[in-house]
Amino acid sequence: MQAERVRLENQAARSLIAAAFFLLCMLTSVGIAAAAERPSGWGRYRDSQLGMAFDFPSHVFSLKSAEQGRDGVVFSTADGRARIRAFAVRNETNDTPRAFLGKVGRPEGARFTYVRTTNRFFAASGTRDGNIFYSRCNFHARGQRASCFQMDYPQAEKRAWDATVTRISLSLAAVD
Repeated sequence: MQAERVRLENQAARSLIAAAFFLLCMLTSVGIAAAAERPSGWGRYRDSQLGMAFDFPSHVFSLKSAEQGRDGVVFSTADGRARIRAFAVRNETNDTPRAFLGKVGRPEGARFTYVRTTNRFFAASGTRDGNIFYSRCNFHARGQRASCFQMDYPQAEKRAWDATVTRISLSLAAVD
C-alpha cells in the first residue's frame, strides 16, 4: 500500500514537471515571437488631426525632424536624402480611390512603375529625377477624406528602402 502511494506520488510529480516544462517552452516561444514582431528602432506616429497612424523607423526618421505644415507633416533623414510626408486630403465628390488617383494624376516628370487600387485605397510608385516616390491613400469609410503618406528616397537605394516602405504602407490606419 505504501509502495503504491509512493509510486502514484512520483507519477504525479513527473506529470507536474512535464506540464511545467511544456508551459515554460510555450511561454518562451511566445516571448521570442513577440520580440521578433517588434524590431527595435520602430515607433508609431499618430495624428488625430490628420486622422491617421502608421509605423515609422524612428532610428532613421526622428520625431525631431518632423516639420508641421498646413497640409500635414514631413519627416526627413538627417542627411535629407529621404523623407516621409503624411497628409490628409478631402474627397468632397466621394470619388473611388481609382477615380481620385486619376484626378490627382502623376507628378510632373514622373513615371509610374506600380499602381494598385482597391475600393479602400490606392498605392502608386514611380521614379522622378533619380528618386523613387511611393504614395498610399486610405479612404475612410465615410468617403469624404483620405489619409495619405508619400515617401521619397534615392532610386539607387531601392533595395535598402523596400522593406521600410512596405511596413509603413501596411501599417497606415485611420484614427479618430
